[in-house]
Amino acid sequence: MTTQHSSSLPRPIPAEPGHVNVTDAFFAPFIEKIRTVTVPDVLKKFLADGAVENYERVARREKGGHAGPPWYHGLICEVIRGMADLAAYSRDLSMLDPLDGVIDAIRRAQSEDGWLHPYDTLMCPDQVWGLRGGNVRWQHETYDCGCLIEAGVHHFGATGKTELLRCAVKCANYLTDRIGPPPKWNIACEHSLAELALLSLDDLMDREPVLADELGAKRGEYRKLARFFIDNKGNNKNRHQFPAFLQEYAQDHRPAKEQREAVGHAVRATLFYAGMAEAAVSCGDAELEEAARTIWRDIAETKLHINGSVGAHRDDERFGQQYELPNDAYLETCAGVGLIFFAHAMFRLTGEASVWDAAESTVVNLLPAAVSEDGVHYTYENPLESRGGRERWSWHGCPCCPPMLLKAVGALPTYIFSSAGNRVWMNLYIDADVELGDVAVSLKSCGGGKKLTVSAPRETVVLIRVPEWARDFTLSVPYTTEKGYAAAVVPAGITEIGIRCAEPPVKISAHPWVGADRGRVAVKRGPVLYCCEKAVEKWEDLDPVLSREPPTPNEEGGITAKTADGGEIRLIEYRRWNNAGALPMRVWFRQEGKRDNPKSTDGWEGKLYREWEPLAEEG
Repeated sequence: MTTQHSSSLPRPIPAEPGHVNVTDAFFAPFIEKIRTVTVPDVLKKFLADGAVENYERVARREKGGHAGPPWYHGLICEVIRGMADLAAYSRDLSMLDPLDGVIDAIRRAQSEDGWLHPYDTLMCPDQVWGLRGGNVRWQHETYDCGCLIEAGVHHFGATGKTELLRCAVKCANYLTDRIGPPPKWNIACEHSLAELALLSLDDLMDREPVLADELGAKRGEYRKLARFFIDNKGNNKNRHQFPAFLQEYAQDHRPAKEQREAVGHAVRATLFYAGMAEAAVSCGDAELEEAARTIWRDIAETKLHINGSVGAHRDDERFGQQYELPNDAYLETCAGVGLIFFAHAMFRLTGEASVWDAAESTVVNLLPAAVSEDGVHYTYENPLESRGGRERWSWHGCPCCPPMLLKAVGALPTYIFSSAGNRVWMNLYIDADVELGDVAVSLKSCGGGKKLTVSAPRETVVLIRVPEWARDFTLSVPYTTEKGYAAAVVPAGITEIGIRCAEPPVKISAHPWVGADRGRVAVKRGPVLYCCEKAVEKWEDLDPVLSREPPTPNEEGGITAKTADGGEIRLIEYRRWNNAGALPMRVWFRQEGKRDNPKSTDGWEGKLYREWEPLAEEG
């Protein structure tokens, strides 16, 4: 029996992309670089790789000759989603003109019954869903279908055009007609994403009932199928796919409501957990909410690397055990993006600031690190140390990370502020202007602090996140605290709120059970992580012992840390590393006076990282 969530507060709703203008000194040019440089580069390289020609071959009823891996269809659709959101954000729909031919090729390749999967059609038409010698782990059918549905929803949101949305509805109808409880097929998502996509399509069709009728949409059925994909995990009885039992690799080891730990392939996992959380929001399911909360805590408190990345192991690109956080970990870009989507769903579910305390590091450190400063070179892995030899790539045999990057950056402006009723949330400390219905909000840097200006026609509750990294946090107006937010009631009219909090460079400790970082510290300033990257004769030269002196800003815009032998090391922002060639790099450093194995874990409840306090530890 489904249990309803008891909260009476409205769920936060993200800002619309076209109603936000990011003015932040770092993120405004970063988003513009992605929009004007990275987007054309990614699309050009996919076209050169033959990804769109796959659709043409299907439309011409050819056999064989599929370019790239089976999930190229999904990747192209992810590019479309990212481009659509960036076009809506920038109000420059002309950037979508190159997609007209791509969308037409998709339309012509789709079967009348809604099926579209170029790899299966061209290469193994008798092995759909991995049957008769195929393998769904490789073929990615539900993932590709989910990406098409998602692309249709976002392209319509940006343009109002229905050509791709019509393809999305036909695909969703194909799935709902065939997959579900008996006598339908028992199919599990081999790579999650379809759950979120189906929920978003159902939401759109609910908001647009006339359009839904025009497109032949099956309102309500998409939500049911999303719940089937979530609730039916672990049930491999009479599976209409091979392998029948995907195990922890695809979070298929038990029903979602019984899952309590992040396991398996980190990209599949974070996208599945995002779907769980969004379904809990959509359906008001308290049991599903509790499972999502428990898994989120497992990640945030035991499995999240300090750069905001997840996925400790290269084999199966998977999560490790609790506190297993090696510094040469795999940490795929796509997994970090999945974590951002999970975080956003968890914030909508819980309204808790702690969600953004954890995911802020992903936004601030991982996303910018995933693409070069010139905007056309990329990373798959984002480790916390490198002995050299790691070069960014111009393109890859599995170029899944650039499309996910585009999706994350396209969504980012919508996460800064959220609203519901007479409540406005400020989640991220990224300068921006936003319109939330008839309420206008502006966040700007001002004299070492921030100024939040709210223009509202009625009394409004403004919830300003009190960041975990902030020292001496104050507002210029009275406030109470609510779920980690400073809640200030402002009257109708224009109100200016001054936000003050110190963010000096500090040394950070990892939980004592993180064996890789015992006796070591990392350096952060606010949410920004720093590293040392330079040529050395031997690896050990990049591992000095730091003195007890606090790190300080330097004239180069980085951080200087003193070493115990009287020297110093200069640190750069982690998000800027790997732009000067394949140099050695390190984030965690040995620290003078820091115990290798502290005697107590007092004060670490619910924490994975905290500021290092030498006197407290030594005492």
